[in-house]
Amino acid sequence: MKRAKELLVQAVETLLAVRDDTAQLDAEVLMMFLQGYGRAQLYSRLDEPVDDETARRFLELVARRAQGEPIAYITSHREFMALDFYVDRRVLIPRPETELLLEYTAQKMRDKGWTGEEIALVDVGTGSGVIAVYLALRFPHARVYATDISPEALDVARMNARRFEVEDRINFLQGNLMDPLPEPIKILVSNPPYTILAQVEPNVARYEPNVALDGGPKGLAIYRELLGQARSRLSRPGMIALEIGSEQATDVSNLGRFFFPGCQIDVYKDYAGLDRVVILDIAEETTNLA
Repeated sequence: MKRAKELLVQAVETLLAVRDDTAQLDAEVLMMFLQGYGRAQLYSRLDEPVDDETARRFLELVARRAQGEPIAYITSHREFMALDFYVDRRVLIPRPETELLLEYTAQKMRDKGWTGEEIALVDVGTGSGVIAVYLALRFPHARVYATDISPEALDVARMNARRFEVEDRINFLQGNLMDPLPEPIKILVSNPPYTILAQVEPNVARYEPNVALDGGPKGLAIYRELLGQARSRLSRPGMIALEIGSEQATDVSNLGRFFFPGCQIDVYKDYAGLDRVVILDIAEETTNLA
């Protein structure tokens, strides 16, 4: 039997050979996942032998990672807003940028005094459900809707809602964008597909659902359709919070002004200083005269 330390060295060498930039971390995460360890326990038991079956399973996981499969899919876990969500290949893996979308949304809601009101809000394109679940936990008085065109994604989202005991507070609806909603919505939050698929990193396109990535030839197709729907489905005053690609702020803002003339638009940057969130503040009824 090999010691845990020896297995980790072997795993790191395997991952470095395929230019995995996070080889050491990935190897440790896979070992912790398989053994049920925390990091401190992992380091305290590096010199202990690992039985042959566990070693075999560990190296199988490492091989999957070496082929480019994301760690989140291998472990079925992804931390988001300090919560542990279930993910698999039916849904896009939540990114840190989407945490900023929620932080800025919550900040705007606080500024408007909406946090304690019984308002209707929707997470459009819910995927794994991380946005809807977080909003339901953070704003217990809100009526939360979550829509997705993929019934498979909605199954994962419901699983996460059950995981955090908010399933009875989220109405999951299958359909295109805002089409399934039964009532006007005050707050729309969405991380829609906004990438140009041909420009997506190969392993992302290979493993993650393309329907959750593909934003059309310029990455703007869903924004145009979503904002067009929102014009008749958003109550006033209302708010729209969108995650965007780093070069899309001007185009998305212009679409916002087209569909909601006179609205206030704020653009927020991510941790790398890139444009990442656009929030439309619609204070009163607006009419597009174009």
